[in-house]
Amino acid sequence: MTSGPTASLDGPWFTLPVEPMLLRIPLLQRYILGEILRAFFFVLTCITILLVFVGVFQQATERGMGAEQVLKILPYIVPSMLPFTIPAALLLTISVVYGRLSGDLEVTAAKAAGIHPLSLMWPAFLLGGILSVTALVLTDQVIPWSVKQMERQFLTLVEDIFIDQLKSEQQFSDPANRFHITVARVDDRTLIHPVIRYVQKKKVHTLKAESAEIHFDLERQFALVKLHNPYYDLGEHGRCVINKDVELPIRMDLGTGKVNPRNFPIEELALGLEDIASNEQRQRERQIIQTVMALTSADFERLTNPKATGIAGLASMKEQRQKFHTEIHSRYALSCSCFFFALLGTPFAILYGKSQFLTSFLLCFTPIVGGYYPLMLGLMAQAKMGNLAPEWSMWLANALLLCGSWFALRRVIRY
Repeated sequence: MTSGPTASLDGPWFTLPVEPMLLRIPLLQRYILGEILRAFFFVLTCITILLVFVGVFQQATERGMGAEQVLKILPYIVPSMLPFTIPAALLLTISVVYGRLSGDLEVTAAKAAGIHPLSLMWPAFLLGGILSVTALVLTDQVIPWSVKQMERQFLTLVEDIFIDQLKSEQQFSDPANRFHITVARVDDRTLIHPVIRYVQKKKVHTLKAESAEIHFDLERQFALVKLHNPYYDLGEHGRCVINKDVELPIRMDLGTGKVNPRNFPIEELALGLEDIASNEQRQRERQIIQTVMALTSADFERLTNPKATGIAGLASMKEQRQKFHTEIHSRYALSCSCFFFALLGTPFAILYGKSQFLTSFLLCFTPIVGGYYPLMLGLMAQAKMGNLAPEWSMWLANALLLCGSWFALRRVIRY
């Protein structure tokens, strides 16, 4: 005789009891986890929106981008901000939730009922671990993808930004390439009475025309200005008329060709390290051959030339290798900061919960902002220069958080 619901397979002779397998979370921990999640997503949304509207829109409008153009690249900007907003939102959430629990003496009541304090903290630790994994996925996969998409979208907007700025301000200046253009007006894509000043062979040239058309070659990153009825303005000496249309190429440094390790996933960085190692080996062999040839021919001046001996190439490869190594280890360390923030912030909020949550947040957040991130940036800079090994230097700040959380946890458990 069996009790409870049964399920049959191929006839009544085979019966199997069916019991629901549910992951049961205690009521108190489920309540704390719900409060943390509710507050976390609210705080994260507020911080992200604030940074987007205060930072992104302000920078975009200063660069001549309109609201429609900003909205096109905004979905690719937000993921790059999340690894910085998630830890701050988590720390503020923990300070609010656990500070209120401690301030309302709910932690004291739970301890009096025989509930261990760590069982009250594991929802925060669990969320910190999940967010650490999320931050790693963001920095390793989502952000490199979003950066590539943003660069592609930006290239399609360059022409519109250039024309819109000429229409609104009647001028465009590129100090990096020593180029400046002013126009009387812009009819569609035609520049009326353009005046172009550029530097060539350390001399300033002023080129004017009745009208001009501009075309962009974004792959090679330059703009081609086709001037109709152009002439050189010679100042007091009059003008020099050119009897044919002139095409003036303008170099545009869009910054998309620069190699930034942050824009590549860890897998590609690892492959890059293998390529650097093989290139270093070939460069050392070439250096030995160059040194032997210089000694054979008694060319001592060649021995002191870093380019001829290959020392400069090896130094460049070493610098790139250090940057790749540092980027990989810093990516893991910064992603794990969410867990260590929760490990330190949770007992800290309980200890100072009888005061306002803002006090506990400031007491915990100020050392992190004033100590953790500056320490990480300083260690990162030293590791990229090769003065420190990234294998341990990138984890030093997290180790300090771990030590601080150990002392805070001891006080919460004992008192």
